[in-house]
Amino acid sequence: MSRLAAALVYAVLGAVTFVVCFPLLWAISTSLKPKEEIFRWPPTLIPERVTLESYRELLFGGAVASAPGAGVPPSAFFVDWFVNSVIVSVGSTAISITVATLAAYSLTRFRFRGQRAVPYVAILGYMIPSVIFVFPMFLTMVALDLPDTLLSLILGYVCITLPFCLWLMWAFFRGVPIEIEEAALVDGATRLQVFRQIVLPMALPGIIAASIFSLIVSWNDYLFGRVFMNSMDKLPLTVGVMHFFDGTHVDWGLMMASSVLMTVPMAVLFGFMQRHLVAGFGAGAVKG
Repeated sequence: MSRLAAALVYAVLGAVTFVVCFPLLWAISTSLKPKEEIFRWPPTLIPERVTLESYRELLFGGAVASAPGAGVPPSAFFVDWFVNSVIVSVGSTAISITVATLAAYSLTRFRFRGQRAVPYVAILGYMIPSVIFVFPMFLTMVALDLPDTLLSLILGYVCITLPFCLWLMWAFFRGVPIEIEEAALVDGATRLQVFRQIVLPMALPGIIAASIFSLIVSWNDYLFGRVFMNSMDKLPLTVGVMHFFDGTHVDWGLMMASSVLMTVPMAVLFGFMQRHLVAGFGAGAVKG
């Protein structure tokens, strides 16, 4: 490829990258502007005066609120919303990955009736829109006396993440050579030792890929949080930030700052796990 062609390719890729990243850049810019500058016309991408007022209000606004209740601004609950999202995302991911890993291993190593149909039924369940599950799940949570609890949200997220995690881990385990396990069993290792010391390390890229998928789905979900949760201090981030809207006013500074803070955890996670993510999805696609 000539230098001119290479330069043209890089220019196109740079332009596409800028277009894709522009909404995030605009959110960062708006979150750093003082409130009077946000509505100034014409708008500018680079703030004339940088301020952390919106971030300070989100992260430390709860310190001035004595208790949840009337008169407390929504920004006072942002830290609670953030912690709630972390708890339900990590909790649902832990359950989904544990069940999916054990189930996928059993599907690829043992023989039983209906074995071949289970993965396809699971992926079919993932393809069904989650809105179909939300109200039966809500009625189940009411019967179990679990509405408006983080546990109900965790179980709801498991329902929408487990099928795909099972399918991905099943495809990955099918590519793990069974001869290695058989050799270890002949040498006297137990099935549990083989699973823990041999199979899990080999399946780590698939586990990481499935975990990231589950975390992203749980972190970004709005529907289950909107239906299951009522208490202001128990809302997840996706539902909580909607309280920055009201009938006549939108606090764009807080909205953009909260959007940036919501993006940071997933961006950092992607940065650290990108290599494992590509390896996991690639192995599952090729070997499945």
